[in-house]
Amino acid sequence: MAYDSPDLRVDSPTPLGSISKFSNGSPVFPSRCIHTISQDDDNSVLSLVSSKRYLFSGSQSSRIHVWCLQTFSLVAVLEGHRGSVLALTMSDDQQWLFSCSGDGTIRIWNTETLKCAYLIQSCHDVGDIFSVVYSEKSSMFFFGCQNTSIQWYDFNDPQTHGCSTDVPDIPVSLRKSQKAKFFACEGDLDDEGALVDENDVIKCVIRERNVCINAHDGYVYCLLHASTVPNIDGEVIISGSGDGNIKIWLIENDGLSLVHVLQGNPDKGVLSLALSDDGYLFCGVQGGDVKIWDLETFQMIRSVMAHSDDVLAVTLLGSHWASASADGSIKLWNESCEFLESMTDHEGYVLCMTNNGEYLITGSSDHSIKFWDVPSAAALPDTFRRTQVTHTETTHDTLLYTLDRWVAMRTVSGNPKYIEECRRGARFLKNVLQQLGAVARLIPGASCSNPLVYGKFSAKNPTGDSVPTVLIYGHYDVIAAENENGDWQSDPFKLTGRNGYLYGRGTSDNKGPVLACIFAIHDLLKEGLLDVNVIFLIEGEEENGSVGFFDAVEANKNLFEDVDMILLCNSYWLGEDVPCLTYGLRGVMHASISISTKLADLHSGVEGGAVSEPLIDMIHVLGQLVDNRKKVLIPGFYDKVRSVTPAEEKLYDPIIEWLKKSKTDKSNTRSQHATINCSSESVGSLSDDQTTEMVKNDLMARWRYPTMTVHKIDVSMNNPTIIPRCAKAAVSMRVVPDQEITEICRLFEAFVRDAFAATGSDNSISIDITSASEYWLGNPDSAYFKAVEQAIEHEWKIKPLYIREGGSIPAVRWLEKFCGAPAVHLPMGQASDQAHLHNERIRLRNLQAGRQIVKYLLQHLPSMPS
Repeated sequence: MAYDSPDLRVDSPTPLGSISKFSNGSPVFPSRCIHTISQDDDNSVLSLVSSKRYLFSGSQSSRIHVWCLQTFSLVAVLEGHRGSVLALTMSDDQQWLFSCSGDGTIRIWNTETLKCAYLIQSCHDVGDIFSVVYSEKSSMFFFGCQNTSIQWYDFNDPQTHGCSTDVPDIPVSLRKSQKAKFFACEGDLDDEGALVDENDVIKCVIRERNVCINAHDGYVYCLLHASTVPNIDGEVIISGSGDGNIKIWLIENDGLSLVHVLQGNPDKGVLSLALSDDGYLFCGVQGGDVKIWDLETFQMIRSVMAHSDDVLAVTLLGSHWASASADGSIKLWNESCEFLESMTDHEGYVLCMTNNGEYLITGSSDHSIKFWDVPSAAALPDTFRRTQVTHTETTHDTLLYTLDRWVAMRTVSGNPKYIEECRRGARFLKNVLQQLGAVARLIPGASCSNPLVYGKFSAKNPTGDSVPTVLIYGHYDVIAAENENGDWQSDPFKLTGRNGYLYGRGTSDNKGPVLACIFAIHDLLKEGLLDVNVIFLIEGEEENGSVGFFDAVEANKNLFEDVDMILLCNSYWLGEDVPCLTYGLRGVMHASISISTKLADLHSGVEGGAVSEPLIDMIHVLGQLVDNRKKVLIPGFYDKVRSVTPAEEKLYDPIIEWLKKSKTDKSNTRSQHATINCSSESVGSLSDDQTTEMVKNDLMARWRYPTMTVHKIDVSMNNPTIIPRCAKAAVSMRVVPDQEITEICRLFEAFVRDAFAATGSDNSISIDITSASEYWLGNPDSAYFKAVEQAIEHEWKIKPLYIREGGSIPAVRWLEKFCGAPAVHLPMGQASDQAHLHNERIRLRNLQAGRQIVKYLLQHLPSMPS
């Protein structure tokens, strides 16, 4: 039976479960923080509201930060308020953002342009404005004030639609927000405010007739808008106040009409409100309770002692609900008000909370915003619920969930301690491939080594010879990350999101990029656009010299027939801001030199000068390999090094131009394979000719010229008085086109033996070539490279830099020869990804872009000119 037969698409036999979070109708794991972002002004996060595209956070510093929900990165900072931004809300169509502030003003922002369109002020000194809601149906917004009033602005009233000359010029009083307990956080307000161009802002004033004076006997802390409430015909506003009461107001043409008062405790001010679809009102109050009212009967049916301090936010999560408090915790409750769990990751008061349908989002006095993945099972029939609430998996990012589970598997190669975990990681990947539509299997590696993972996605119309086949190569093994010294800011084997980056071992090298490619193919398959065959070959020993890889692939060569192109994504950009395309890698030879004597370790005070010392012999031999100008002294070493052509030299010009303009710091341009030794500051200080020559020589020395390195010398006994009986050195050589690796190994061994013989020593020498791999050089002018370049430019809106790298990936050149197909190397990560180092990471934007680039490439590959 062929390995790509549909008959092999059976359920995974591994106990690893489905990559779907909701395959069993219940949460796979408890709620946890999947990403954390921090406001750059180090001020408390007082308010949150989310659209499909952005998260808006109101700061104690008077600014509104705009975050991209796809990448968790900062998009813009809205300035204009001169006091704390205490509440945010949005129009139903998400075109308008409403913000209220401690400066006593309301601002309305266009969410497309991210510009302020309206500035509204009251005709009275209202103090802080604590809450704001908007009614789409009536085209009115309402806000609750420190002076106990509720006021509103009517967009249908032509008196309010004027420019700044049509309304009285009301000066804005520059007050600091009233320091209630839950706003008493570190950080001062900027009394002078930011200088913002307000020429295009329409300035309006609230009329006297649009004010409900003394709406409560205390500050109006919270408002809630509801389109439907049991037994009330029409839209309502629900207000909560420091007086402990809750009032229900009917929205009428001329304003508000009081419908009902829910009497509360004057010692327990109402700080937050949430309303379920079936008419249950959840009220967070001072002291830590959450009171639940049935608006059909206007009765309080439950009082939950939820927290030890003020409940500053409540929100609905399907059939469940959540509460957040000044005690620093977020708690989850089921439909019967039974406690489920508590999240305490914040290090300060939890001041605000919102649920955007995908995440529970919280803001805190620790100036951070956290995104919580809160699984909520479909609600079971319950006497407490009037309606059934369900969820849908489409609101969750399966790629990140899959990466989270895969990073947790310690697939460290070359260490017997992790052999079972590596196999588990391989089985997990096979399981993922099968569930996403591929035929998948494990290919045994060498004895006591990790298996390879094979997966094949077939084109939707696989008949005919014209269907291209792409082989995607990667690896699932990682470098060890024990974190014994606490160098990692978070657990290296727990995916952690911070400020738009995903941290964890393997996120960048190479689990993240591998999954991005797999999900790109799945996207095409799901959309019916997969017109190429895609084979995945993911090995588990890449970090250990690809032990057993070549023999395993050779033994299964029938799986890799008719490959047209090889794609790998196992590298990094030169900097942080410009995508790159790698077209060359150096080859590498690793060797061990051992010099020893038949004698035992000797005392230098007794035997020194009378015997040949292995360590001195080793120093003499190593000293013959390279001169003081870094030139390798082995005869014939440079004979076959390819000369630099004008076409190759031209590829360095865009890199140098980028360096001149780039703000990337020198420390951030160092990665596993590609490095630059010149910061933009030093580049800018030189003349153009000096700059070009210096940088070009530096890059060529790192990328396209051969080198030799002595990595370490070990001795049999490490003691300052002992002559060690054995010295062992680890040496490597990087080779380039057109050096033959076998010839270089032969020249090296012969030269070392001759150098040792010249010492006249009576010791013995042994040389072991531990591994050797060829260089790889692609053709940047080929149709495949141009196709990848086009895909990169389509996603990033900029042409990539063509780069080479000084490191080596043993499988690339071998796969080219084995498959008879060219390889293209697409870097996904940035230079600061810290691959192989502590705090390895990948920017979420880069991971998503890599997925889109691969999708675009394979979608357009069949139409590419041959």
